[in-house]
Amino acid sequence: MGGSSNNSYYLYTGQTYWTMSPSYVSSSSTAYVFHVNSDGHLGHSSLNWAGPGVRPVINLKADITITGEGTSSNPYTIS
Repeated sequence: MGGSSNNSYYLYTGQTYWTMSPSYVSSSSTAYVFHVNSDGHLGHSSLNWAGPGVRPVINLKADITITGEGTSSNPYTIS
């Protein structure tokens, strides 16, 4: 995929990770998923590539309140 890298957005970590967004399914029924490379480029790879980990993202409305620390003893609570 073309384009330029983006390493200034709020989710940038410098690590390659899968997104939860499907890219396409080939004519041979191979599934592809988008991933973000370590330099911020968006790419896509077949699901049999063992490269990155998964990094799901959930966007919330601005009026949502989040409490907690995200630990097992004090998990995040969304209300």
